[in-house]
This record gives sequence, structure tokens and C-alpha cells, in this order.
Amino acid sequence: MRAANIVGSCFAVALCLLQGNIGHAVTSPPSGDRPDLDSPTSGLLRWVERPDDEVYVFGLQLDRFNLTEGLIVFYDGDRAFVPLGGFAEALEFPIAVDPENGTALGWFLNDDRAFELDMRAGKVRVRDRVVPLDPSAIERHPDDLYVAMTELEAWFPVLLDLRFRRLQISVKALEPLPLQERTARIERRSRLRRVAAEQEMERVDADAGWFEWPFLDTSFEASGRSRAEEHLGQARMTTTVAGVVGGLDGEATAIMDSEQDAPDFRVRLSRQSLDGGLLGPLDAREFALGDVTTPDLPLIAENAVGRGIEISTFDLDRLEQTNRVTLRGELPVGWEVEVYRNGELIDFQSEQDTGDGRYEFSGLPTLAGLNEFRLVFFGPQGQTREQVERYFVTPELSEPRRSSFRFAYNQLNRNLISTDPKERRAQDDGEHRLILQGEHGLSETLSVSGGLASLSVEGDRLNYATAGLQSSFHGVLGQLDIAVEDSGGLAVGGRAQTQLGSWSVFAEQSWFQDFHSEQTDDGRVQGHLRSRSVARINGHVPDFGLGHQPLSATLTHEESEEGKWQTNLFGRLSSVVRPFNFSLSSNARVREGEEVESDLRLLVGTLLGDFRLRGEVGYDIAPDAQFDQVSLSADWRINQDFGARIGLRHIAGDSELTTATAGINRQFDTFALGLNLEADSRRDYNARLGLSFALGHNPAADRLEMRAKPFARRGAISTRVFLDRDNDGTFTEGDEVIENAGFTGPRVRRKVKTEADGTAFMVGMEPYREIEIGLSEATLEDPYWASANGPRLVTTRPGMTTHLEFPVVETGEVDGVIILRETLREGDERVGAEPIISGAPAETGEPGAGLRVLLVDEEGQVVAETISAYDGFFIFSRVPYGLYHVMLDSEQMQALGYGNGPSRAFEIRHDEPYASGLDLVAKAML
Repeated sequence: MRAANIVGSCFAVALCLLQGNIGHAVTSPPSGDRPDLDSPTSGLLRWVERPDDEVYVFGLQLDRFNLTEGLIVFYDGDRAFVPLGGFAEALEFPIAVDPENGTALGWFLNDDRAFELDMRAGKVRVRDRVVPLDPSAIERHPDDLYVAMTELEAWFPVLLDLRFRRLQISVKALEPLPLQERTARIERRSRLRRVAAEQEMERVDADAGWFEWPFLDTSFEASGRSRAEEHLGQARMTTTVAGVVGGLDGEATAIMDSEQDAPDFRVRLSRQSLDGGLLGPLDAREFALGDVTTPDLPLIAENAVGRGIEISTFDLDRLEQTNRVTLRGELPVGWEVEVYRNGELIDFQSEQDTGDGRYEFSGLPTLAGLNEFRLVFFGPQGQTREQVERYFVTPELSEPRRSSFRFAYNQLNRNLISTDPKERRAQDDGEHRLILQGEHGLSETLSVSGGLASLSVEGDRLNYATAGLQSSFHGVLGQLDIAVEDSGGLAVGGRAQTQLGSWSVFAEQSWFQDFHSEQTDDGRVQGHLRSRSVARINGHVPDFGLGHQPLSATLTHEESEEGKWQTNLFGRLSSVVRPFNFSLSSNARVREGEEVESDLRLLVGTLLGDFRLRGEVGYDIAPDAQFDQVSLSADWRINQDFGARIGLRHIAGDSELTTATAGINRQFDTFALGLNLEADSRRDYNARLGLSFALGHNPAADRLEMRAKPFARRGAISTRVFLDRDNDGTFTEGDEVIENAGFTGPRVRRKVKTEADGTAFMVGMEPYREIEIGLSEATLEDPYWASANGPRLVTTRPGMTTHLEFPVVETGEVDGVIILRETLREGDERVGAEPIISGAPAETGEPGAGLRVLLVDEEGQVVAETISAYDGFFIFSRVPYGLYHVMLDSEQMQALGYGNGPSRAFEIRHDEPYASGLDLVAKAML
């Protein structure tokens, strides 16, 4: 009774809080800020959310240069929408985009070509031309303004070519871009010398001590349900703490439920390195203690989790088997997760489905080429987050003469801290598992492998040895494996995988003789498995005007030693028919002497304005034709932070049940709150109140940061941006912090800006991946401020913050003219001048066009160079304060028959930021 009263009080408080914010959300804006609702462009300011299957990551290429590999593009099969801010940043157009206000301001090519976009006014100004915005060609998203490619071509002097199969956009410039001129100069300079400004980006690794302040994610849910005169209350909570402990990446998860006697705990200590070097002479790339996984071993073992130890020298993104992958991780209370492979939805799970606070997608098929698995998580309070895992299945094998190994030991399905060690969900739970794998590259196309394993299979302790050969030939990746069991059993398997045009093709054949293992006992055929044949294709069918249509089909045939057989056929076809997204899948099973069993499953999704609709229909075709289940849900995005959801689900058959749900959620800056109600046809009622938040330490500001979305298992970057008055590169007394400074980088959110103390805290960074980050000079308030450092490549660690300083320096300008002087003697003639008849030699001068001018600092380092114009004029802009001199390039001048001439020294300082008229004179050599 006390639990029910507590839950009721929580509901009352939540309703009051949500009602207060509902009123705020729908209150009309001040008249000065209210858009004209009668204007045809008023709809431009609404937030847009695209379906997940329209999100792609493209590369942007100019000439032979890859400008970025991380450009988010929305493609619906008809038009591609490109982020204006990301596009401008890649082409080095200083255009600042503000999605919150729907504006963009800056210039391109040069400062007399102004660009100004205002979605509220429905207009865009390009140079001196003002044109109306096409409402169908621009969308307002939280991270950027997305513009149709045709509009970008109309605004800027470029042509864009979308190459979908290569996931690349090619840029053709109709006028020379400053970026092209700069890259051309870099190529020319590379033939002469390597200057300091052209050095590679600085790499920053997360340098952790023995202990760092940890990150924390918490999801809490209190529920009350009423059924048949019974009233029950329940509270559940998932808390994850991640940080550096003893120099290792530590992670602990507690799963608490008021209906259980004790919580469940999972603890893991690990370390990863992209380049190896861990554990001294072992040169490991990864090791872990606590809750670890044992790998998938061909013909023998499945990927499994439990408490133990793992050491590996394989590359971090290396697949255990090239034909499949297992994705596993923590799933907090009330969360759901969908998994996409190359944009195609292939499976989903909810926390209620798994029941142990963990998601697990086991044995997901991989394709030849790139496999991008995108995990999309949905929280009970409207949160969303994504996690991407990329794996390449290519004919390239292990590096020649390189050996790798993996050792793993654990107790199956046992947490490091187990509150009930006697609990067994399956017969082999708690049993010891040991697997040792090794691989050696003989050449670029041939490698050998081997392994040992000790497992418990259906209560029996079995030991195995395996050997394998991997090879590639004309783009076909093949593998042959043989395994023996200590009781005399034998298994042989072979598989091949390749890409034929746009189709990925896979085939596998395995034979077993008195062989028992986890991979034989998971067969569906009755009796003990003797052989298994698998064929799989993945590709795209012709669109017939319907756009992107992925097709997957898998045929599996199994035979048992008792003579029984079974054939399974699975197929899935996805399609987009605006505005709907369809996914139709079917399973069929044929067993010897039994009726055929088959079913259909249809998923339908669409996005209509601020409403996201999703429906599912399950239908049993055979042996009895009937509907299995029907469901429909709708999410309403009321505004950026507030949403509502309703749903209806009907399950047919002997357990017929109809369930209706409704909920509201609100995301604040520091936490998220949601309320969900549920009622079914059995007169059972349920109400759930959810609360989620995350905590992390910001070392730049030395304070705790609180967020609504979880980030404990990810890395973080804290930054401080300041005006470096003394040019020493560090923040000291007298330096000034800079507010509202933004950052650049393909994985950096553009709405992140520094606060009043000059700091910014960026969470959710993918750990152990290089992340490019730089200071966006377009966001600095003074056009003559410049970043003292270029972009950097940062590698983060989970549960840890990497701190970066971004000093900003004041700059000035220097200009001058190059004059070429020649000495004319008696009888010499020049075009446009009278010949010298008698008297002393005369000096003549003419402008030096197309000559290299070097800017050299006081340490003698070349920090910049430029090419003089047709009239000999040269200019260096944004030169940091300091002592310099300008000079001509001696090698070029000597090749042209001129002396280098004297250099000109100068100083750029606060009270004199311009140095003008620094003419350089070169005389012809006699």
C-alpha cells in the first residue's frame, strides 16, 4: 500500500509539472516574434524530422580532394537535401548558420559576394539579388538547415553530382574557389618545401591518470497497475557509471527492481588501443576483465557473455566471422532499440523483450563491402541517440607476416557480481568457457587460422581443436574450416562471399559427423545435425519510379543424421512510396512429413508534418490463415522538447488481447520526464512515470554537467576559447574568454557554442575513433580574430572528458607591390620606350606578376605564401601579431634571371595592425 501511495504522489507531481510546461509550450509568442500565419512561407519555420531510412552519410569531393567523409544527407529517392552549414564549411565559405532562428549569414568567394538567408521572411539574398525561398526546397532541422541540391546550385557557382552507389557528392566549380586556389598553392609548394602551416593535423589522445571523474546515466520508472481488485506498485531503475579506474576504462551497471530481492550488477574493466602496445610484450589492442564475451568460433561456438577475461591483438573493428556479427549492449529501463544495416531496418528490441537490461542482436548477416550497422535508441521520455558500428568485408585479409590472437574465458551468463549464483536460465549457464584463436597472414590474399575451445554443451564438457584457411581470388572471399571434437567427432565447413554488381552473394556448406557443438545444436531440424546449406543474396531491385528498394533473401536447408530435413526461406523487401515507407518480410518453413508453416509481416512508417506514424501487421499464411497481430502508434512532436504518443495493439488467437496506450514526455536541458498510461481489453490498467538524466564532469569549468540524454558509455570533449593577449598559447591572467564561439568537424554539432565563461561541453563522442574538431572562425565576433591552432584529431575514451584549449589571436594585414628592375644600356630597346642612344645606363621598372611571396616569422619559419596579382600587388590577411618579414622566393627568382632583392621587416601589433606599402624590388642579373 505504501508503494502505491508513493507512486500516486509521483504521478501527481509529474502531472503538475507537465501541465505547467504544456501551457508554456502552446502559449502564443510575443507579437514581435510571431510569424505571419497567413504568409505562404510561415511553414518554413517548422521543425522537420526525416525518417531514418532517408538518412545517409555522404562524402564531398572537389577535384581530386575529399573535403569530408561525414556529410549527413537526406535522400528520399527523388531529391537530396544537403546541410547548408556543413556544405559551406567544407568549401570554406564563411557562412554562419543558425537553425534555431532559421537564418544564415556570411559571404562566399570574396567579401563582396554577400549571402543572407531568412526563413521567417522567406527570402534569400545572394550578392545583390533577392529571391523568394522555395518552401519545398529547404528544411529546418535541429543541427542545420538542409537545402535541396538544386537550390545550392542556383545560389553558388557550383554543379553537384550525386553518386549514390559510391555515397559521394562531386562538386564542380564554375568559378575558381578560394579552396581550389589554396590547394593548388599547396601542391606547388610541396614541390619546393614543406612549410609549417602544411603539417598534418595534431593528434590528441585521451591521456588519463589513475582516476578520472566518472559519467553517470540513470533511468528510473515507477509504475502502478490495477487488475481484478488488485493494486500493485513497482519501481525499476538502471544506473550506469563509466570512467577511468586504475588507468583502465571502467563501467558498472546496476539493474534494480522492487519486485526482486536484490539488484543485478555488471562490472567491466577494459582498455583499447588503435595501434596496440598494451600489456607489454603481448602488444595487445584490447583486454578486458569482468563481464566479457567469448568469440564466435567457426563450426563450434556462439558469441556468449559472462564474467571472465579477454585479451586480443586483432584490430578493434575486426569481425570474428566475416559472414555475421553479434551486437550487444546495455538497454536501460523503458528503452527500445532498432538496428539498421546500410539504412535498412533489420530488427528491433525493447527492454521488456529482453528482460535483463541488455539488448542482443545475435548473428546478424554481413554483406560484401561496407556494413554500417546503425543502432537507434528510443527513450521513454522521447530521447533518441544513435550508435554506429562499421565493418568491412573485403577480399583483403590479414597483413602479410602479421600474427594475431584472441584469448577469452568466462562463465556463461554470469555477472561479475551475482546476487544469486545458483540461478540457471539454461542448462549450461554458469559453466566455464575457454576459447583461444590465432591467425597468421601468409600473403595479401592468403592466411591461416587455428583455435582451441572448451565448452559445456547440454551439460557435457567438450573440447575442440580447429584449423582454417582464408583466401581471396578475383574478388571472392573464401574460407575453409575443419574442427575435431575430443570424442572423435568431425566437422568441415566452407563459405564464399562476393559482390556481383550491386548484389552481395553468400554461400555456405557444412558437414558434421558425430559432432556436437553450440552451432550444431542450434539447428531447427529434428535430430542431430548432419549437414547445413545456406545461400543468401542482398541488393536492390529496379525502382520502377519508387526509389530505393532493398531486397534480402536467405535459403537454409538442414538434414539430420536420422534422415530428417527442413528448409527455411526468409525474404524482405523494403520500399518508399511517398510519404510512406514499407518493409514486407516473410518466413516459410518446410519439414519432412509436416505441413508448411509461413507468415507475413508488414511494417509501415510515415512522417506527416510533426507526426510520425508507425504500423505493423502480422499475418499467418499457413497452416491456418489468420491475422496474428495489428498495431499502430503515432508520435506527435509538439515542439522541440515536448511530445505526445498514442498507440493501439491487437493480438489475435487464443490469447486475444487489445491494448491502448497514451503518453506525454518533456525533455528539459538537464533531465527528461515522461508519463505513459495503458489499458487493455482484460480491464488491466497500468501507469508509468519515467525520469532520465546523465551527469559528467566538465574540467574546463570544473563543474558537474547534467543532460537529458545518456552519454556515460561515450567520450566527451570540453573546450575553452579565449583571446590570447600575450600569444603564449595558454590561458593566463589578462586573457579574455570568448562567448558564443562554435566549432567545426563532421561529427561536431554546430549548435554547440561556448558559454559566458568561454567553455563548451560536448558529449556523446564515439570512443576510440578519431574525431576532427576545430574552431569555427566564422562564429567569432571580430573578423580579424583567428584561431592560433588548426583542427585536431581527438581520440576519446568512454566515460572520460578530453580537454582542449583554443587560443584566439588578433591579426592584421600586410600588402605591397613587386617591382622588377632591369638595367638598359646604349642601343637597348624596350616596347613602349625610346631606345637609349647615349649617356649612362638607365633603370626601368615593371610590375612582377605571378611571383611567390613568402611571409617569414622571427624564427625564420615560412608561415604563409601568396602569388602576386597581374599588377604586382600582394596581400597577406589575418596575420597574427608579431615580428615578420616578407621576401621573394629565391629559387623562382633565380630561375627567372633575377636577384632575390632585400626583404622587408615589419611588426603587426595591437596599435598598428596594418603594414602597407612593403614593396619588394628585384633586379635582373647581368
